[in-house]
Amino acid sequence: QNGNNLSIKQTQPNMSSSSPVMQSIGRWIGNNILFSEALASDQRLPCITFSIAGGRYGLLAPSLQFWLALGTCLMLGAMYSTILSCIMYKFIILPRKKHPDAAKYHSTTTSLLIGFGFIVPLCAIYPYYGIHFFLIKNKVIKFLFGIASLTTAFRCSEAIFGFLPTHVDDSLWNVIVYNAFPVECKFDKQGAIKSTWANVGYYIRNFVVTLCVLGMYCSLLVLFDYKLYPTEEGPELRDVSLYNALNWHQLANNFSIAILFQIYLTTFSYAINAVTSLLGLVQIPMMLNPIFESTSLSDFWGRRWNLVVHGFLKRGVYKPVRTKYSRLAAATAAFLASGFFHEWLLSVTLYPDYDSDSIGECTPPSCFRPGYGRNTLFFVWNAALIGIEYAVSGAAVFKLLKAHLPLTAISLLVTSTALPVAHWFTNDYVRTDFFHDGQLGWPIIIRLDE
Repeated sequence: QNGNNLSIKQTQPNMSSSSPVMQSIGRWIGNNILFSEALASDQRLPCITFSIAGGRYGLLAPSLQFWLALGTCLMLGAMYSTILSCIMYKFIILPRKKHPDAAKYHSTTTSLLIGFGFIVPLCAIYPYYGIHFFLIKNKVIKFLFGIASLTTAFRCSEAIFGFLPTHVDDSLWNVIVYNAFPVECKFDKQGAIKSTWANVGYYIRNFVVTLCVLGMYCSLLVLFDYKLYPTEEGPELRDVSLYNALNWHQLANNFSIAILFQIYLTTFSYAINAVTSLLGLVQIPMMLNPIFESTSLSDFWGRRWNLVVHGFLKRGVYKPVRTKYSRLAAATAAFLASGFFHEWLLSVTLYPDYDSDSIGECTPPSCFRPGYGRNTLFFVWNAALIGIEYAVSGAAVFKLLKAHLPLTAISLLVTSTALPVAHWFTNDYVRTDFFHDGQLGWPIIIRLDE
C-alpha cells in the first residue's frame, strides 16, 4: 500500500470493556495533563513577525504544554517501571544474589518465566493501551511513551543474565532508580551518584543551546516538508532498492535527516539530564557527536550514537550471546535485536489515532502504516559492515587514513557507509507528521504568506 495516498483500515484494541468511569479518567488526564487535543496539531501564533526578501515570517515560541506532557510521560513510565522493578528484584535479582557463587549462577526457570514470560510482554503491550487510554495523538509523545517500556524490558534481560551495571543490584532502591529513567543513571558503592549544581547548570545550559539549534535547523527543513528532494522509493519493504542508494537526492535527504535525529536525541537527552540532575542524580551522556567525530563504525555505534541503547543492547543481548558464541555472532544478535525493537517502537509511534476520522479510517500523513522490515534491514546492513570492519580494520590503508585525514573527514567516511540506506530507517518518520508534531517543543520560524 502506498502510505502517501491510500486510506488504511486499522484494527484498534478493544477498550470497550473499560468502565465509563475509567474512560472518563483517561480522557481527563489525556486532555488536561497530557494535552492530547492541544498537541494534536500546531496551533501556536507567532510572537514576532518580520519580512525578509519580500516574504513574511513569524517566530513561534516553544509550547510549554509539550514539555509538560513529556515530563508527565516520564513520570508515568517511572511509576510503571517501579512496579516491575519490585517484581524483577524479588524473583530475578535476589535469587542470584543469594546464590553462594553468583559467578556460576544460571538463570532459573522461574526467573526466565517471570522475565520473558511476564515483564517483557507487559512492557511490549503497555504503550498501546496507555496511548489509547489517554487519547495521545502527538507522535513524539507516543515515541517517549514507548521508550520507557523499552528500556525496562532490556534491563530485565540484563538482570536475568547477570549483566546489570556495577552496584545497580546492591539494593531494591538502586534497581528502581535505574529503571525509572530512559537515560542510564550512574552508581557507586553508596548508591546513585549525586549530582552537583555544576551538573545542573551544565545540562540546562546545553539543553537551551541544543533546543535553539534544533529550532533553527527545523526552520530550514520545514520549508521542504523535511524532504530536500521528493522521495523516490516507496514506503513498503518490497520497495527497497539498492539502485536508489546512490541517488544523490536520496543521499542529501538521508544526511539531512541523520543530522536531525542526532540533534533530536541530543536535545531530549539534555532535557532528561537536566530534570534528573535537579532530582540529585547523575546520568551517562546519550550522544557524543557521532556524525562528525567517529573514528570507526565500532566507535560510531558503540561509543557515540545513542549510548543508552548501546548500553542495554550490550548488557541485555551482546554479553549473554558472547558467553557462548563469537564476537561477530553477538554483534549480529545485538543489531537484529535493535532492528526488531525499532520496528516495535515505530508501531507505537505511528499507532493510529482511534478516532482518526469520522468513519474510523487511518489517513496519511497523520495516520500511517509503517513499512515493517525496513528498520531491521537497515540494522542487518550495519551488522554486515561491522563484520567487515572486524576483518579488515587492521589493514595498512585504514591506518594510513586515520593518521593523515582530519577527524571530521574520517567521521564523514564512517557515516557514509550507512548513509545510502539510512532512508530504510528514517523514511517512515519523514512520510508522516512526526517531525511536525515534534516542532511544537522548540522555537521555529515559519513562512506566513504561503
